[in-house]
Amino acid sequence: MSVGQERLQKRARRIAEVNMDVNLQMAIGQQEKLIYYQHLVETRDFLRNRIHEKTSKESLDGWIVCGSGLASLPNSEDIEIIDRISVDEIPHWFSPQAPGHGKEVIIANIKGQLVGIQTGRAHIYDTNNSPQQLKMITAPLVVAKGLGVNWVITTNAAGVLDNGKVQKGDVVVDVDYVNQHGVNPLMGPNDDKLGTRFPGKRNVADPDIYTRLERFVPPKNLHLGIYTLASNAPMYEGGGDIVAGMYDELIRQNPELVEAFGMSFAMDAMIMQHFNNPAVDKNGFDRPVRWIGLTAATNVVPRVTAPNKDMLRQAAIPNPNPTSHAEVLEGGVVAEKLLIPGVIKLCESFSVQPLQIIE
Repeated sequence: MSVGQERLQKRARRIAEVNMDVNLQMAIGQQEKLIYYQHLVETRDFLRNRIHEKTSKESLDGWIVCGSGLASLPNSEDIEIIDRISVDEIPHWFSPQAPGHGKEVIIANIKGQLVGIQTGRAHIYDTNNSPQQLKMITAPLVVAKGLGVNWVITTNAAGVLDNGKVQKGDVVVDVDYVNQHGVNPLMGPNDDKLGTRFPGKRNVADPDIYTRLERFVPPKNLHLGIYTLASNAPMYEGGGDIVAGMYDELIRQNPELVEAFGMSFAMDAMIMQHFNNPAVDKNGFDRPVRWIGLTAATNVVPRVTAPNKDMLRQAAIPNPNPTSHAEVLEGGVVAEKLLIPGVIKLCESFSVQPLQIIE
């Protein structure tokens, strides 16, 4: 064995000993839990100080997350911009990397509601898939709760399976989700200050917010859907993903249910469903709040055609989802015509008739 190989083996041994040291790994997990909470406090305090500096208030009414192609929400003339904060200024903030996602947090007055607008989000494919980094990309939603919000609206762009009714640009209310990835930001030691160890999936969409939204989006353009966090992100969904993501029994019972395939919402949902009721955390990070996830149907995926040998011989196997990021962004622009006015009118309704706070 050469000197170089011997050094390599010794180095590998040291790393392996660290990786396989049970007590050390458990201690690391506990320290990561403490540091994550500390980072939440530092991020919240930074934003709270900026809010107070600009408005003399220390809390927000609501929080909005803008998905692909929807970052132009703050450009609406119905929104009064109070402050623009680059994510590079915010401590411990995972900067969005996908084209079409903004890199600001905007404090705005929307029809009487003081709102934080997250102009873009980081995605699972921006990470190394570890629970630590999944916590980082979803931390803004926990920080929002620490800023006192009463409601959260997350938006996302996704492909939707053609069911004969949903059209490009339509709005889909996510009422359930499938996590094909098999990873979860809640993995690792649970911090009981942030939520219960084993949260459930009930009330994915808040009924009160949905009932109001129905007044602002035409019925033919508003759908209920099941969101699948596609397992092959950052690749777009293919035929196998679409078939694997089907909720056959639910679709049989309600053929109008929309199947959406994307790369974000399920991560939001898992964090939003992690809370304590009643809340116990002094910083409010574990509060249950009213929230809804809205998918912009940016591309309609054709029904799957089964390939056969003749198709392959003739190089004629159909592309199960002939889309591109350009098409997704284009679909987002179409969806804005419904989604942006709908969200603004929702905010106005919250001012006229405040949502009941979850006690």
